[in-house]
Amino acid sequence: MINQKNKEKSDGIILKVYNGAAIRIQNIKYHISRCIAMNYDLIVAGAGPGGSMTASVVAQAGYRVLVVEKNTSSRSPCAGYINNTINFELPDNCIIQSKIRKMRTYYPDLSYHDFQLNGFVVDRPSFDMALALKSKELGAHIKWGSPLIDLIPGGVRYYGGEACGKIIVGADGVFSKIASLMGVDKQRVAFCAQYHLRGIEVLPDTCEILFDADYAPGGYVWIYPTGENSAKVGLGVTEAGTRSPREYLDAFISESIIAKRLNGEKTEYITGGLPVSGLRKKLCYGNILLVGDSAGMADPVTGAGINNALLAGGIAGKTIINALENNDMTLLGQYEIKINRLLARPLTRSLDKRKNLDKYCTSNELLQEHLPEVWVTFRKYWV
Repeated sequence: MINQKNKEKSDGIILKVYNGAAIRIQNIKYHISRCIAMNYDLIVAGAGPGGSMTASVVAQAGYRVLVVEKNTSSRSPCAGYINNTINFELPDNCIIQSKIRKMRTYYPDLSYHDFQLNGFVVDRPSFDMALALKSKELGAHIKWGSPLIDLIPGGVRYYGGEACGKIIVGADGVFSKIASLMGVDKQRVAFCAQYHLRGIEVLPDTCEILFDADYAPGGYVWIYPTGENSAKVGLGVTEAGTRSPREYLDAFISESIIAKRLNGEKTEYITGGLPVSGLRKKLCYGNILLVGDSAGMADPVTGAGINNALLAGGIAGKTIINALENNDMTLLGQYEIKINRLLARPLTRSLDKRKNLDKYCTSNELLQEHLPEVWVTFRKYWV
């Protein structure tokens, strides 16, 4: 369970120390009395891929699981690409929008490099919802529109109630409330914007990646087909940008050299952030684990994070079961060890490449010269 002790008492507010992180709690007696009524073995904040996977694994083993999700559906700004290399069975009701057999990466001058892929694009709202509903079918309780508000002794407070839990998982994204309450450093973020466009020209079975400092400083533009004449068109920018992501995206669609191809109907718009600062050094805080974007598991260069989140969710779930079966919360530390063994090396390499990309991202001349050093489909990236 969470280690706690009083740190300071002032004006009716008690500061508790949870594993070294100070957390402000009001009305302690009230929280304790409310926590008696709702008891769970696991509480998960966030019903994205990582959170739902964790919940499913633990619920399937017969444990009591609660998932609290701030939204009523997925709000991810990612294109929804999943590589077939992951050992994962798609849930029912998940919509596959296209198969991807090739990635075409463009230099600023529009010369390009092709790389063979084996994956597919999913509709993120239906994909995330299908994963969440699967966890519900396995026994997890889900509270939609219920953002986590605070950590309280032995549990959590969320919008609409409180719950007691032996173990807590923060799978609540790049702006994780759990991580914030634990006093963990904020992550560096690339801010993204994406339209779903219809009536445009797309390349069959091909996703397109375009590097251009004028339209996506610090990041890139992506085009992922969702049909014969439709695609998700988006971009990500870092603090190198001087305009909003949407302004950059609107400019690219209307002004770039491929603007005629993208002259279609905008049917959907979404914005958000992706972590680009790499895997967090610490993933386990007593009885609290971080999973997915909240743990910095997205690739710092590509932004890809679904595969890693699903992988981490499965590992977290199995580790949690082991801790519950043995009534030993120290076993949760195995999660951090296993994740580091699998993800630390590739994400550290990508973070090094991200630092180089930051040096080149403000100049198309530099991008033209150095792109093969910082993008994954080039052999020079792996040297």
